This record gives sequence, C-alpha cells and structure tokens, in this order.
Amino acid sequence: MKRSSHILFGGDYNPDQWVGQAEIIKQDFALFEGAKINTLTIGVFSWAALEPEEGRYEFDWMDTIFDRAEKQEMRIILATPSGGKPNWMAMKYPEIRRVTPNGQREVQGRRHNHCLTSPVYRQKVQAINGKLAERYGERESLLLWHISNEFSGYCYCDLCFAAFRDWLKAKYDTLEALNDAYWSRFWSHTYTEWEQIQTIDKTVGALVLDWKRFMTDQCRSFIRNELTPIRRITPNIPATTNFMGIHSDYDYHQLAKEIDVASWDAYPHWHMPQQDSLQSHQALFAAFKHDLTRSLKQQPFLLMESSPGPVNWKNLSPALRPGMLRLAAVQALAHGSDSVCYFQMRKGRGSYEQFHAAVIDHVGHGNTRMFREVRSLGHALSQMDAVVDSKSPAKVALVFDWESRWMYDAAATQHNAVKQYEETVLAHYKPFWDLGINVDVVDSKSNWTAYDLVVLPMLFLLSQETAQRLTAYVEAGGTLVTTYGTGIVDASGLAVTGGVPGPLRKALGIWVEESDALPDECRRQVRATTEDCGLSGTYVARHYLDLLHLEGAEALAVYDDDFYAGRPALTRNRFGKGCAWYIASRNEHRFTADLLAHMVQELKIPRSVPAALPEGVSAQTRECDGQRLLFLMNFNDSAVRCDVGDARYVETESGQEYSGVVELAPYAALVLSIQPKKFKSTID
Repeated sequence: MKRSSHILFGGDYNPDQWVGQAEIIKQDFALFEGAKINTLTIGVFSWAALEPEEGRYEFDWMDTIFDRAEKQEMRIILATPSGGKPNWMAMKYPEIRRVTPNGQREVQGRRHNHCLTSPVYRQKVQAINGKLAERYGERESLLLWHISNEFSGYCYCDLCFAAFRDWLKAKYDTLEALNDAYWSRFWSHTYTEWEQIQTIDKTVGALVLDWKRFMTDQCRSFIRNELTPIRRITPNIPATTNFMGIHSDYDYHQLAKEIDVASWDAYPHWHMPQQDSLQSHQALFAAFKHDLTRSLKQQPFLLMESSPGPVNWKNLSPALRPGMLRLAAVQALAHGSDSVCYFQMRKGRGSYEQFHAAVIDHVGHGNTRMFREVRSLGHALSQMDAVVDSKSPAKVALVFDWESRWMYDAAATQHNAVKQYEETVLAHYKPFWDLGINVDVVDSKSNWTAYDLVVLPMLFLLSQETAQRLTAYVEAGGTLVTTYGTGIVDASGLAVTGGVPGPLRKALGIWVEESDALPDECRRQVRATTEDCGLSGTYVARHYLDLLHLEGAEALAVYDDDFYAGRPALTRNRFGKGCAWYIASRNEHRFTADLLAHMVQELKIPRSVPAALPEGVSAQTRECDGQRLLFLMNFNDSAVRCDVGDARYVETESGQEYSGVVELAPYAALVLSIQPKKFKSTID
C-alpha cells in the first residue's frame, strides 16, 4: 500500500465550486506551495459535478487538480461522493431517499440522507466509484480513498425493515427466541409474525439495541459495497472513512473493520467566552477522541478534518487565539495522528458553509492571521518526518463501549437524570492525561493481554464472553478497575439474574444488593480506611452509591453517612495472579486521581515525563525505530514550567536542546526527540 514519508498537511478542497475560474485555482496552488501544504482531499460532495446527468460524466475539472497536484509533488485523498446525492437522482429514484421514523419519505435536501439498504443507490454508488477508480487509480498522486463522509442517521423505509427482519431471523431463528430476548410479553408486545416488526418501539430496549446493531451492520455492508470496485481496480490504494469521535449512531469499532486507516473530524469548542477554565477540558476531550480513533486500528490514524478558525454551525464560535492552531495540530500528532487536515481549504461564497473558516479566506490572499499561522505550521511540520508511522505504546486500556452505551441510553432506570456514561468514562481518562500516560480507548470485545491495567467504567451491558475474558485477564495477573453501573444486563439487554455484577461477581468478590440515586445537588461522604490504595481522608460522592456485600473482596473505603454508613465504597479482590477493583460510588475527581495514580505507581506504568505536570499541561510519547518522541503541550493562557527530568531532548523543528525544567509559553507545543537508553519513564 502507498504510504507517505511526510506528515500529511492540507484538507478538503472544493474546486468544483470554482469551475470556469482558472485564476482562482492557480492562486490556490501558489498559496498551497508557500504554506507547504502537501495533501488535498477532493470529491467529497462532488457527485453533481462528476455526473451532472445520469450516465454523463465530467472529469476535466478533477483532471486539472490531479495535474497541478503532481506538478507540486502533492498527494490526493480521493473521496467517493455518496455523502451527497445529486438532485436528478433523488427525483428519478425516490426510493433512495430516507424515510423518517413516522413513515414519511424525506424530500431532497441537506446531505447524508440516502437509504443504506437501497439496491438502486448501491448500484449508483458502485458505478461512480468504478469510474473514479478507472480514471485515477494509476495516478502518481493518489494516496488514499476517502469513503463517503461522516456516516450518520437511519432510514426507516420498507426496504430497511425487510432487511432488519432478515437480520433478526438470522440472529434468533424463531420468534419464540426473539420474544424471550425482548421480554415482549410485557405490555402484550409479543410478536406472532415477523412482519409485525415494522417500527422501533423505544419502550423495548432490546429492540432499540438490535436496531442500532443492525444499522451498524448495514453501514458496514454499504462501505463494502462502495469498496467493491475500488478494491478490484486499485487493490494497492488504502481506504478510510472519517468518523466523528463518539458519535452514537454506529459502533465505530465495527465500522473500522472495513477500512485500512481510521480517521476522524475534530472540532473542539476552543476559547468559549467565560469558559477559559474549561480550556483544558476541551483539550482532554479532544485527546480522548484522538486516542479512541487511534485504538480502532491499533495504528496511527489521520486527522481528516479540523478547523483553522471559527465554524458556522455552533451557537457561538470565537476566533482561535494565537498559537491555538499549532497547539491543536500537535495534540493530534501527540496522540497518534499522521496528518493535520482542515475543512476547508478555500472558503465558499455561498450556501450553508460560506462562513465556515478556511485556510484561504474570502479575501483570496495569504495576508491573514489564519493563513500565516497555517503557513508557519506547514513549515514546522515539514521538519517532523520522524513522527510518521511512529507508534503510541500504551499499558493502560480504557473501555468505551457503543453497545453498552446504547442499551443504557434505552433503559429506564432509577438514575435516568444522572446516567452520564460519556462523562464517567472521561472522568476515568483524565487522571492518565494529567499524568502524561498513553491510553488505548477500546471496546468490551478487545484483547486485554497487552495491558497492565484495564479500566472499565459503567459497562452496563456485560456479555458472558466479555466477563469470561476479563476474569481470565485478572487470573493471569492483570489489574481490572470497574465501577457502579457495571454488569446490570446481559448481551440481549435482559437484567442479570443471580446478582449484580452478573458474571463478574466472582472475579470482583462482591454482590451489589441495591443502589441509591441522589439528585444532582445532594452529596455523601466516602472515607478511606487504609492508605494502601492511595486514598487518604474523606471524599465527596454523588449520584450513584451502590450498597454491596463482600464475597472475598476487602473494603478499602466506606460510606460515612446516611443509612449505609460503614458499608463498602471501594473494594479490592485478589483473584488468581491479578487484582479486581470495584468503585461503588460516583466520586469527585480527587478520589479517582488518587486511586489511579496509586495503581500507576504500583504497576510501574510508563509516564511521558517523570515529574508531575502542571494543570492544563499534557505530555504524550510516540516511538519508532529506536527513537522516542515527547510531545509537551500547554493549554493554559499563561506560561508554565515543566520538569522533563535529567535526559537531554532535541526539538525536532529547531534543533534546540532541552533538559530539566522547560518553560512553555501560553498555548505552546514542543515536539522533542530522545534515544530510549537515555530515558527513564516510570515512577520511582
């Protein structure tokens, strides 16, 4: 497969919006060259320009872009145009338009509104993809296929429900088995004919779960359909599709199986007014989603889209402060990206995204602050080839599971107002981010054997197979941390019998009898009973407070008030060669930070730098061919001092040497290299 030895730098380019204006294209390429932009993504929503009427293709405008790119030794990421079907097709073939949950066929408009099941649309997609592959597959500049764009949404048409019923028949074989799995005798929802499944009743949680599983499979099938002519004609060109962080519609762990490279579109809420204190939270959330995307394929990913300035689709989008553009780019590289790409390269004059930031503004020249920062970044990235294809070694796995999230969202529980699954996972990610520790963000189906520590917050849906693998992981010497809200339902969404946390009860050595649910304003106290776990004194708990019994585990902290005062709030069970921990309450950050820092120290998990990092400063490492890269990032609006230890580092861009205490300016980002034999990464 083709690879690039340089960081890919560029983004979405829409020359089809400027057909007939050759001078504009000429100006753009001159600016690209000056900014060391080496990659363009083209064709994302260009179907109407490529096939203006059925069977008539126009490629001249795209040929010109390939020709110019090759003259400047640029690379092309070529998108398939299925994310935006042309008007003529929507009118002639209405069955390709989606149907809403209430059964109404959508009118043509917007984007991403095609039926994934439609045979007509699938045939049309294969036809245009085949034409593109035949015409450009041998071009020197073609680096990567970009399949559609930001897959999202569901269709509820007859075709989709017929396919769904076939999917259910294959899974359950009989209606009796399906009814048992759905507990459908409740409210007389029992199905007596397969054809009765023609809507998604949100009161049947297992039905909602299966629908989302099915739609993920349909999306996978659609991607395979897109790739059929591409794989046949261009077998050596890899393919990606751009994900959206933790977008809920599809399970990205499953979609990633169909592509060669994972990529995603990052749009953090940088510099929101009156929220400067949340700047590091935005950095934290972006880092988490970078790590998740990298972990999908366990290899470097691509930052396919980001914004060089304000976007147009948020309620408010402030300008990026000086330095933030470079800092956000380095953060992506730090967490495993081999690219920095933007939407968009030139700002369009009309329609919905006319006021979305672009590398080249409406003014049309490079004398803007935004372009100058892009140009400066381009020159810096050109000195960082060592980043490309380097790995992000991690000894910690954090579980973020789409299926469990779907089931929990669908379930009516005593904690409806305070579920906060995503926030809880992020709260268990933050201590590692604060400590400068690489983390893989994986799902419940992952292989744990490479990790010293697995953190599994609120795994509401726990299958027997997952529980067996987790139990084996602990028995073999692994350390597992899980929390309240885990092991509540099985793989079908049925409540576990025999006691929560279901099939993990033996490994954890506990039984959760019941749980208290507190409104947001209420608080309780948790008190450490030993310092053997890194805790000391009392901590604040809220929302979730499990009342559990010890069945072999030991209590390391207890509740300090209410009728459950003295009951275990944190337990540890030594099981086989390993250890399984259970956090029974939703606690303040200090509790989670103290506990996980203790585990990091006990397990000697590698840190990027040996000393503590200042608040709002992040450190990550990547490794390749005996070289270790250290990324230091300051997300504060003030300068900070960071101790990187006794080793000597060299900045990849300037060659400047660093050691000991390093001063980081506001929004500064350093990329430093060091030989591993000089590096000490664990806590003493």
